[in-house]
Amino acid sequence: MKRNAWLMLIATVVCALAAHGADTPASAAKAEKVMPQPASKKGIGLAERHDMGLPQLKALNVAWYYNWGAQSELRTEVQFVPMIYSPKKLTSKISGDFVLGYNEPDNAKQADIPVKEALATWHSVAAKAKFVGGPAMAGHLLTGDWFPAFMKGKPKFDFVTVHWYKGCNAKHLIKDLEEIHAALGKPIWVTEFAPQTAAHSKQEPHKYAHAQVAEFISESTRWMDRTSYVHRYAWHDPRAGTSALFDDSGELTPTGKAYAAH
Repeated sequence: MKRNAWLMLIATVVCALAAHGADTPASAAKAEKVMPQPASKKGIGLAERHDMGLPQLKALNVAWYYNWGAQSELRTEVQFVPMIYSPKKLTSKISGDFVLGYNEPDNAKQADIPVKEALATWHSVAAKAKFVGGPAMAGHLLTGDWFPAFMKGKPKFDFVTVHWYKGCNAKHLIKDLEEIHAALGKPIWVTEFAPQTAAHSKQEPHKYAHAQVAEFISESTRWMDRTSYVHRYAWHDPRAGTSALFDDSGELTPTGKAYAAH
């Protein structure tokens, strides 16, 4: 075949692909879901109380919040992200582009869901919204037993949710998030993080000084804000000890002021 004929054949194929929206790199990129982002990555897990919810959101200067439930009673411009806490909540109606999946299914004191049941019901979670967050582990995401077993079922989710309570070392948090992203290759939402869990904060309320907690907040949020694959993060308020955001009168603690400032 002569050179001109080859060129004409190539041109014909390219035009045909374009006409059908063909599997070209450009059209494939357009087909991918683009995850909308809030103005700020900073959020909060908020145990709603009628007398405190709205003032807390305003004081902390957050862009989004969740309450471990499917709906919120607060009327606010701050974005609410619903959660399907466990399979018992699958009948809950939600609204919006996002849904968070099961909460600590590996924890007997939280959702406590066998892997087999989680996989059998996960399609109902994934159908709730355009973008779905994977189950949040109480234990280590990668080295625990629950999540690797769950992943063998090839469940659909769009971003990884992480809970982290391992002290005031921001470098430790950063290392863990880097490892999770390298292993799973998905965006990350840190939906709970603090130096201590609520239970440990009550047991050892002064284990960490306010200055240590403030420095941890500064270093960790600064890194998460500039790291593209970390899409959102939310401090967990234990309501006790030096990790608490508010005092008994509802005023910001030194830790609350540190989080509000970032």
